[in-house]
Amino acid sequence: MIFSKDSLKTLKAFVYHPTVEGYSFIQLKDSVFGKTIVKPKTYKEREAAGVIDNSLYVTLDEQNMNPLLTYYLSDIYAWTIDFFRLEKGDRFKVIYTESFVDDTISVGISRVKAAYFLHRGKEQYAFEYETDSIKGIVEYLDQDAKNLRRAFLQSPIKFGGISSRYNLRRRIAYYGNRIRPHKGTDFAAPVGSAILSTANGTVVKSSYTRANGRYVTVKHNNTYSTQYLHMRKSNVRVGQQIEQGDVIGWVGMTGNTSGPHVCYRFWKNGLQVDPFKQKLPEAKPISESLKKQYFRDISLTRNKLDSIKIKTKSSI
Repeated sequence: MIFSKDSLKTLKAFVYHPTVEGYSFIQLKDSVFGKTIVKPKTYKEREAAGVIDNSLYVTLDEQNMNPLLTYYLSDIYAWTIDFFRLEKGDRFKVIYTESFVDDTISVGISRVKAAYFLHRGKEQYAFEYETDSIKGIVEYLDQDAKNLRRAFLQSPIKFGGISSRYNLRRRIAYYGNRIRPHKGTDFAAPVGSAILSTANGTVVKSSYTRANGRYVTVKHNNTYSTQYLHMRKSNVRVGQQIEQGDVIGWVGMTGNTSGPHVCYRFWKNGLQVDPFKQKLPEAKPISESLKKQYFRDISLTRNKLDSIKIKTKSSI
């Protein structure tokens, strides 16, 4: 606050800092005058690498790297890697751009240029690439120029592990530990967590039953449908067209359930199946001419990514 220098010490103006990215200056005269100042940002290309010991978030934090990278990488690899099933010894590298104000205060990650994961012995590269210059579409392609995006996400929630898998001979405590087929995959998550549609489609049901609780069914095409059970609340209506990743509801405990989770059910040709055992369709491949250009364009970035040394706890 700024006061007058006379004996009355009248409030003349004050500065309000709602975020580190800027501030508001309010001047009090005959009338109130104010303006908002947005601090200029600087952008720095950075690198991160490590070996998973506990989780990606913990590994990044322990090495004083921006743990927010976890969210960006989980989006990039959402179709190919389950980040709640990363294993001790998995390795990663990433080249990204971080934005700063006042040169040293981080205000977020603006983009991930390239990434590498060694998960269960399988190498998975990801390179940011503009696949449609007219529409400005930017996607992530792997080392073979295949789109990392798939027709279906691996999980209907961003952060939450599988608590129970598709199992036709599962013993269910809720039903007295009797054998009852479990034709869904349960993803445990806190109440209120967003539930995402795993693919584009049309909402064909948004209803409630005693067993399912609040649930939503999405028809993706004539072959595939999915269903999401035990919602606290639905966010869609019947007939609504939705896209992959849209929030269709929130995790709850409605219906027959002993804890907060979403039961994810998957139909193929009218039969309930285990989605993790299906060969699901991939995104449309890029043209052969663009593929050749892609390999030329990523060569320097790949060399830079490959040259990054992976840090271990003993080398920190």
